[in-house]
Amino acid sequence: MKLRQLEAFHAVVRNGTTAAAAHELGVSQPNVSNLVRHMEDQIGIELFARRGGRLVPTAEAERIYQDLEPVFSMLKGVEQRISDLRDSSAGSLRIVATPSMASSIVGHSLKRFLDRWPNVRITLDIRRMENLIEKIQTRQAEIGIALSFEEHPSIHTEAIHEGKFVAVLTKSHPLAREEVITPRTLRGHRIISMERGTPLGLKIARAFKTSQEEYDWSVETRYGYTACSMAGMGIGVALVDEYIARATEFAHLEKRPFKPAVPVVAYMVYSRETPLSRIAQNYSRILRDVIVEDPGAD
Repeated sequence: MKLRQLEAFHAVVRNGTTAAAAHELGVSQPNVSNLVRHMEDQIGIELFARRGGRLVPTAEAERIYQDLEPVFSMLKGVEQRISDLRDSSAGSLRIVATPSMASSIVGHSLKRFLDRWPNVRITLDIRRMENLIEKIQTRQAEIGIALSFEEHPSIHTEAIHEGKFVAVLTKSHPLAREEVITPRTLRGHRIISMERGTPLGLKIARAFKTSQEEYDWSVETRYGYTACSMAGMGIGVALVDEYIARATEFAHLEKRPFKPAVPVVAYMVYSRETPLSRIAQNYSRILRDVIVEDPGAD
């Protein structure tokens, strides 16, 4: 027996006539009649009795129909899933991001993405840079989002935005009235900085050296999120990338440009060997839109 015969049989039982079954299947009525007749010949069982212009299934046909019903329900589900995938309205996406990006830009972009495609399931893994590369290489994540990413032979690297460092402080801090924060204006104030030896920490140190000011930090930490949290506690002024400063948790804090400018580039990375899925492409477009917007947009 062929699947097409079973489809014709299933449609005739459900609709009661070969004409209605043919309309459902998008084929001619003689085609349906031939498929059902060939099925009867092959299995040696009469499947329908004709009564008043309708085809009434025999007891044997009813039993076969009952067995086929879950099969065709499953196929219907598969067809719907394929349609969803084609429209990118369902499926899954695995993202890996460094802490600064995961706590800010990724969160804002995921909200907008899920508002549009609510049936997509997202897995977000937060890793340091070296672990992020491994996740992409081993296909445990499709997209990576990071700051100051270096070229890697197996990973496609795409710069999606160039941002800058900002100063984060409470509204009651004496420097909150300043329009711009510089190494000179920070004299005598506690500085919360990124950990020495890290790419971001080195950038801040160079800015102080360029300004010929002593880099007299009070607290250092590896994560911008922690630096902003401490600034919110009134410990000092946090010097962090503009992306982590956009995190919803820090909306109540003041942000000021830091001069001299300390550039920081946001990257989207993915495997060179595997093209992005339609879902990942849709997400990447939203990510690009969100990252260039004014921080207060979301």
